[in-house]
Amino acid sequence: MRPGVAPGAAVRILAPAKINVGLAILGPRGDGYHELRTIFQAVSLCDRIGLRRTRAGVRVHCPALQGLGERNLAHRAAALFLEQTGAPGGVRVEIEKRIPAGGGLGGGSSDAAAVLLGCCRLFGVLPEPGLLRHWAAALGSDAPFFLDGGSAVGSGRGELIEPLPPFAGKVVALLHLGSEGLATTEVYRRLEPAALTGRERAFNILLARWREGDLRRLGEKLFNDLEAPAFALSPGLPAVKEALSASGALGALLSGSGSGVFGLFGSDEEAERARALLRERVPGRLVKVHFLPARRRWGVVKR
Repeated sequence: MRPGVAPGAAVRILAPAKINVGLAILGPRGDGYHELRTIFQAVSLCDRIGLRRTRAGVRVHCPALQGLGERNLAHRAAALFLEQTGAPGGVRVEIEKRIPAGGGLGGGSSDAAAVLLGCCRLFGVLPEPGLLRHWAAALGSDAPFFLDGGSAVGSGRGELIEPLPPFAGKVVALLHLGSEGLATTEVYRRLEPAALTGRERAFNILLARWREGDLRRLGEKLFNDLEAPAFALSPGLPAVKEALSASGALGALLSGSGSGVFGLFGSDEEAERARALLRERVPGRLVKVHFLPARRRWGVVKR
């Protein structure tokens, strides 16, 4: 452990959602997961989390997550931090949920990463970066990405993170939040092995388009290998994707294992026109979001 900042009695922290701007499934692994490559992008739909020091133990208050108890990732993150650091006392965590569960948007993993970072500030403890990533990976495959956020390539089961330069062009995403989430395990169960050939090459092409910074050319190459099984489980989702494309999106895609679907636009005005057009035609919420840079540039912890 390294010396940290001065400890505080309470902190507030934002936990952003992510979208997968492309997702290649390369095949099953021996540990029960699948090898994958993806472009993670943090977006401006955020849960709001407050942490306060207590005498002992971990308590999580979140009306949207009632019944999870110690299985909640935020609870597990706080308990893991206290166990691994030996920090005195306990933590009360308050979560205002804005990221829907089961949307492929990483809300649970983002909350867990935010709690780890918030506990560092709360107790004035600063683990080595590699150790903090190790703790995050133990909580969820996406959680290490959320320690820094921004743009990154994820590989392995998603826990191996390589930061990417931000997309060079202007991007606004219109994010569809359906009323029904999808279970990741069920989506993977329906994945056809024959559909996984040549996915590394397809991903490398997509990554090259990202580096070019041309949104139209990027949109032409968007793909998600989990889209077909997710659409089979939720037959209404293809119509949402088609509606986003028809409204002017330069690319539309399922995020992660769903059920969130996003469309990419080159300006706020174009995204607003699309949202007005689709408001009466597409069930569920349509939220306009922006790409977020890495945490160090947008002040993740607020006293």
